[in-house]
Amino acid sequence: MLLGMATLPSARALVIFGGATGHTTNPGGGLPWANVGNTGIYLGAYNTGYWIITANHVGSASIILGGVTYVSIAGSAQQIGSTDLLLYRINVSGGAPALSNLTISANSPIVGQPVVMIGDGSGTMTWGNNNVDRYGLYTLETDGPQTYGLFTTYSSIAGEAQAQGGDSGGALFYQTATDTWQLNGILSGIGTSGGIQFTASVATSFYYSQIVAIVGIPLAAVPEPAAWATLLGSAALLGTLLVRRRGTLRTDNE
Repeated sequence: MLLGMATLPSARALVIFGGATGHTTNPGGGLPWANVGNTGIYLGAYNTGYWIITANHVGSASIILGGVTYVSIAGSAQQIGSTDLLLYRINVSGGAPALSNLTISANSPIVGQPVVMIGDGSGTMTWGNNNVDRYGLYTLETDGPQTYGLFTTYSSIAGEAQAQGGDSGGALFYQTATDTWQLNGILSGIGTSGGIQFTASVATSFYYSQIVAIVGIPLAAVPEPAAWATLLGSAALLGTLLVRRRGTLRTDNE
């Protein structure tokens, strides 16, 4: 059953059933934990710039990633239609985030699919589990613009999460059969239906084509620290070879 027009207050810190112990640090497993900031999510580097995706009602002033504040580029913010979905570019003149691009899902996870929610409403990054409950339209204000959302409900299951006011702009990820984590929702609103609390997230897969049309073509992924070490070691080895075999070894700059 779809929850039709739900009028919701904007989504605070995730509430984790059973307590947040163990839920305020990166759980590992490849989850793109570091891409989630205090006001949105770092999509990555594209031929058009460095992009953040968030809930429209959060705005586009700035975002903190890894303790570094990145301000938005004036005039770069683009709302998807009249929905609660916003993209904007950040100024990286002081250095770009050392983070890989996210995979944005073009397909919606089925009802019952396990998902992981990450929010920063309390000033402390928190993650929790849930499952896709249903899809439907919602609005954050009476007679306001509609957004197509993915809904999760909150129940008495250890580790299950429910967004709270201030978590808006947080992420909802799901893991594919090949263990790839994909972004499929932006935390947007909260509500209660039939006495059951729920979180409404913008269903990003529903707006996939519009997102791709805005951000453009992804650039090469940023190597992980271990990869950087390998590359630097290779560069040092290459330099040695060049010295030892001067005139016999040539490299082409890409």
